[in-house]
Amino acid sequence: MFKKSIVFTLLAIIIINLFPVEAGGSIADLQHKQQQLEKQIKEIRKQAQILKEEKKTIEQEIDALDNEIRILSLEIDSYELQKQELNMQIAESEQKIIELTEEIDKNNEVLEERLRAMYMHGTAGYLEVILNAENLIDALTRMDMIQLIVKSDVELLKEIGEQKTEVEELKLSQEIKRHELTAIINELNSKQNEILAASRSKENYMRSLQSNIEEMQRQEAAMEEQSKQIERDILAAQRAVEYAGGKLLWPVPGHYRITSHFGGRSDPITGVWSNHGGTDIAAPYGTPIVSSNDGVVIFAGWHYSYGYYIIVDHGGGISTLYAHCSKLLASKGQAVSKGETIALVGSTGYSTGNHLHYEVRVNGVRQQPMDYLK
Repeated sequence: MFKKSIVFTLLAIIIINLFPVEAGGSIADLQHKQQQLEKQIKEIRKQAQILKEEKKTIEQEIDALDNEIRILSLEIDSYELQKQELNMQIAESEQKIIELTEEIDKNNEVLEERLRAMYMHGTAGYLEVILNAENLIDALTRMDMIQLIVKSDVELLKEIGEQKTEVEELKLSQEIKRHELTAIINELNSKQNEILAASRSKENYMRSLQSNIEEMQRQEAAMEEQSKQIERDILAAQRAVEYAGGKLLWPVPGHYRITSHFGGRSDPITGVWSNHGGTDIAAPYGTPIVSSNDGVVIFAGWHYSYGYYIIVDHGGGISTLYAHCSKLLASKGQAVSKGETIALVGSTGYSTGNHLHYEVRVNGVRQQPMDYLK
């Protein structure tokens, strides 16, 4: 879309250069230039609106990415707390490992002394202890002691083995947890960096879109100024053209009832006294409206008060306006003949019923229509 808009921008600049505003030229040529400019203005507005909508979408995506970054940051903080807690547990475990290792060392020393004694004296040492007993009871007591010693040695060996196993398992478990947490945090950091990069990329793209929108707005303003200048040239050319001649034709053939005259009147809706700039002619819905004289349509469109209306220029600065139409049958720039149907009667805009609001203007100033009509 961005590349397309750049291409369109360049095309618009070329178009502006193709249609320079120059004084003079025929009315038809000027109207053609104005129509071309209006098409380009319409297209620029359309493209600018597309870019604005795309910009809005990008802004929403950036907001979503920023929100995701915040969520990830909270998750990372949570895992960092768990990591700190685990580090404390690991420190406690390491202390426990040191204590267990010290106990193992002590037990090993005791066991080594016992084994040295056994090695030096062998079973004869135990027999000597028994034979040196003073009596049978003393001998039995010494035998029980020897059994306890042997049993203690066996339990000591077993305890040393269990302590070593516990130490190794504890070390392995803590190391696994440490690696798991580190991997999770690294993954979250990586994802956060990716999202951050995507967000920054979208921000850069959005700035480019905004720059392009502003360029289009500048071009639109330039085109509108050109259009206004052409409009002024058209008006000047129209004033220079001689009047088509003759009296103006009644605009609604067969219908002559005037419901509101030109000049001061009480507004039919608000009741406030105001100046009425034309003549209102009553006629049924859909009745044909004809051009009062030969001329060129200089406006055909909508106004909140006039509703659908049309203006025909007849040369010599004289133009006629036809308002509240239900339908327009001629378009801007079209040449029309005296008596040609250009619209249909209606009640659009600021209106109380089906009728034609008819105006005669000389150099843009409203005149009493009846002074110009047959």
